[in-house]
Amino acid sequence: MCGSQGIGFGYEAVRFGRAEMMLAGGAEELHFWGAGVFDILHAASTKYNDRPDCTPRPFDADRDGLAVGEGAGCLLLESLEHAKSRGATILAEILGYATNCDGGHLTNPSPDGMAGVMRLALKDANLAPGDIQHVNAHATATDLGDNAEARAIHDVFGDRVPVSALKGYLGHTLGACGAIESIASILMMRDGFMAPTKNLDNPDPELPPLDHVMKTVREAPLDIVMNNNFAFGGINTSLIFSRP
Repeated sequence: MCGSQGIGFGYEAVRFGRAEMMLAGGAEELHFWGAGVFDILHAASTKYNDRPDCTPRPFDADRDGLAVGEGAGCLLLESLEHAKSRGATILAEILGYATNCDGGHLTNPSPDGMAGVMRLALKDANLAPGDIQHVNAHATATDLGDNAEARAIHDVFGDRVPVSALKGYLGHTLGACGAIESIASILMMRDGFMAPTKNLDNPDPELPPLDHVMKTVREAPLDIVMNNNFAFGGINTSLIFSRP
């Protein structure tokens, strides 16, 4: 989560002339007590302990919680002119960023807060919802989290935009996930594909309908994508990337 805020703050620093270049990202290395906290909160997956590859299950009817992970990711941010002057390979452009905090509850997320941050990012990028071609969802595979996020995505986009979630592959890398999933979003856009949501076999019928990318890779030209991340305490972020 804080990885995406770091990217957003770095983007604003470059955008408003406060820095020529920014290294922005996040990292997570867990002590077992840190992992245990999610058990205490009854947020961790337990039903698949004998089949760990089958969990987490973002947006799936049989999801039962998250699985924590570790990792790190970092982006080098700079102005277009600065990147060209040093002959850099430009992977993407950040078109928009937003963060908010609805502050309603420590662990019970707000669909309105999530939808609000997506709309703020669209406004920052001067884009309409129809301009987004892919949404990379936060989707921790918790009951309340996926429920709120699905409602928020449907509120902003309906069932028109393809949605992927990566935590079935990575687990929830906590402070690193915003950076890692932003990098994955950029690479999917660069290479023209959308990864399927791993372990999403039966979309929860209690959730609003979304255009889930399931089972197999979906190939498509992508020019503008959104990556969302949401955290405890109602802290929400949304980043919009485009082809350079």
